[in-house]
Amino acid sequence: MTDNLGPLRQAMADLSEHGGTADMYERALRTSRQAQRRMAVTTGAAAVAVVFAIGATVAVAANRRSDTPSPPASAPTSAGSQGLGCPSTQTLGNLVELPEGWSFAPRDVECVETWAAADVQRSDASSVIYLFHHTAGTGWRYHDQGNGWDCTDLDLTEPATFCTP
Repeated sequence: MTDNLGPLRQAMADLSEHGGTADMYERALRTSRQAQRRMAVTTGAAAVAVVFAIGATVAVAANRRSDTPSPPASAPTSAGSQGLGCPSTQTLGNLVELPEGWSFAPRDVECVETWAAADVQRSDASSVIYLFHHTAGTGWRYHDQGNGWDCTDLDLTEPATFCTP
């Protein structure tokens, strides 16, 4: 059986000439631009939210920090006395690792202004002084070891037994 498709083809050609072309390209571009605008607005809103969240967190933390009184860095004390803010030998021992056979002397830590000195006994029966410095924000830190320091180099205005004359 043979089909006569000629008239059908002719009718379809006539329809296509009068119907025009479908404008899918313009519609695709318009949809793409809308999606890009939505993405830009969403990204911008998310960035603003993150900035505000971080700013609020910092503001709350700063407010709490300023509400609580900070402990004194180190109260000046006389030699051999444990003053307020003066660390214990146990606290200083957590800051340094002493060599084997070395230990902090059982005497009190000497604190003058923002400096603390502790005697360290060595296995050869000699001693050395460990010097620590306190700064706001970081606390006590190991500074040096030796037998004495110049008080002017340490910016001390008060006398200290760990200073050399």
